[in-house]
Amino acid sequence: MKGQFLNKAFHTLTEAFQNCLKRFPTTVCFVLALTAYLAYLVSTEMEDERKLTLVLGYYFSVGTLLSLTLHLWSEEIKNRVKGISVHIVMHVLLIADAVYLYSLSPERSLTEISIAHGAAILALWLSVFFLSFTKEKNDIPSWNFASYTVGAFVTANVVGLIMSGGISLLVFSLHQLFDVDVSWKCYLYILTICSVLLPMLLFLGMLPKDELKHNQEPQPSEFLNGTIHFLFLPLMAGYLLVLYIYATRILINWELPTGWVSWLVVALMAGCIAIEFGLYPARVSESKRINEWIARWLPALVLPLLILMTVGIIRRFNDYGVTINRLYLITLNIWCYIVCFGLVFTQARRISWIPISFSIIFLLTSVLPVNYASITRNVMRHSVEKELARSGKTDLPLSRNQYDNWLDSLPAKTALQVNDRLRYLHYWFGRKSIADLVDKDASFYYAQNRFGQNSNKAADNDKAADGNRAVSYNGQASSQTSIEIPKGYSHFVIIPESSRQLKIPHKYIETGVLLASLGTRTDEMNDTAYIDLKNIEALQRYKYGEMPPAQFKCNSDKCLFILTGFSLDYQEEGDEALLLNINGYLFKK
Repeated sequence: MKGQFLNKAFHTLTEAFQNCLKRFPTTVCFVLALTAYLAYLVSTEMEDERKLTLVLGYYFSVGTLLSLTLHLWSEEIKNRVKGISVHIVMHVLLIADAVYLYSLSPERSLTEISIAHGAAILALWLSVFFLSFTKEKNDIPSWNFASYTVGAFVTANVVGLIMSGGISLLVFSLHQLFDVDVSWKCYLYILTICSVLLPMLLFLGMLPKDELKHNQEPQPSEFLNGTIHFLFLPLMAGYLLVLYIYATRILINWELPTGWVSWLVVALMAGCIAIEFGLYPARVSESKRINEWIARWLPALVLPLLILMTVGIIRRFNDYGVTINRLYLITLNIWCYIVCFGLVFTQARRISWIPISFSIIFLLTSVLPVNYASITRNVMRHSVEKELARSGKTDLPLSRNQYDNWLDSLPAKTALQVNDRLRYLHYWFGRKSIADLVDKDASFYYAQNRFGQNSNKAADNDKAADGNRAVSYNGQASSQTSIEIPKGYSHFVIIPESSRQLKIPHKYIETGVLLASLGTRTDEMNDTAYIDLKNIEALQRYKYGEMPPAQFKCNSDKCLFILTGFSLDYQEEGDEALLLNINGYLFKK
């Protein structure tokens, strides 16, 4: 009896795997390859080249998604040759994309590429739910398939997590009960198999097919309908009430809306779309007047509030200029207009076009040669170049001192705008995007602190500049510099350049030693490096990338800090804090 049960279970699992392999052969191969690759990374402890590791992980992951959507689509076409040809072409393009990503220079900015790939992956993900149903008369089949698919995915992953936890506990029990030595890698292998391979095979096996895939029967959920009517709709009513009251107030006071109102409108629009999707099966099956009224007139109530969002975004453009986020936000605003008008005029008879149109617009604004990222970069560079030309600065790139002096010669508001744009370009598009304008050692943080205040304070700073000299030091060792391990020290901690600036009280200028917290602990005590100002002044004389590593004592005799890069900005007089960034190595005994 027991043997029959085991044979039946084995036969069932084998049959399920064979069905997955027959229906989704390429996807199963990608899942197996991804699992094997993750297991390989565990076995080698990720010692391979980091770029190669990321690119291969990207290829196997996206290949799984791409092959799944292609298999689902090819089930709908009768021409087998056409389906195979499209499969081959798309996978060749994916391989070419992976090769391209691997060939990218480490110095190249990944902003445009990351956004474009994000848009493409989103389009692939949505195509799983909608690409197979373009010929349907309504959106019930795609709605049913999407809801069943999401449920299957969640179920498969829950099963995978339970199996992973159960097997890990069993293996751990072997160690506890029988003193069997189990490597930590064993637990990662279990996690890989039970959280990647098992859930994906279960998920693929549960995907509906044939008539079940194109189920035309509406399947409204009483729970979902109750949640929409008694929770979501009152919440949306609250948003509408608050925003309409705010709109009335700013009209009476004749003032512009704040930037925050845009996010409230986006949340309201997201809720409106969620309600449209949630009510769709009930509207098709029951045809209740209240549901039809909600589906048609809720977008009409949201539509006037989109004007608030538009005005708020335009205000941000006028005040602060073009950025990637604002370009996408204004496009989202335009798309919201399209959705509201479309739902009102079509009486919300079809809804699948909403996510499809979002994906198409996102693709068109992200993957073309002229995209929002490139537009932002070009506009910002042009504005900085224009200001340089107006100031007569032709000897480029500007050194750090030249850059600081140039900013001091500009009106405070203009200096802040120029510095913010250069800082934005450096952050989003890399050092190469501004290499021909300013030197590597130019600091944007001190200028931000100096000019990034209200206009009155900034003007006062300009007037007092001659009487209160600004001091700015920086230095950086070459990435190829060899650092010897000091005698008596056995290990070290990397201290990266802080994402926030350390603010050192101004009084430490008199002592000549700055106390810089390193963010680590030794013997239950916070590690602090004693940075000597005289040494900093000496290191400042070296060109960028030529500074020798410098040793500094710490508050513990068990630690020694070796500095490999720094920036220090402060005013000689006054009580303003010194702004310090450091990076290097903390050696410990």
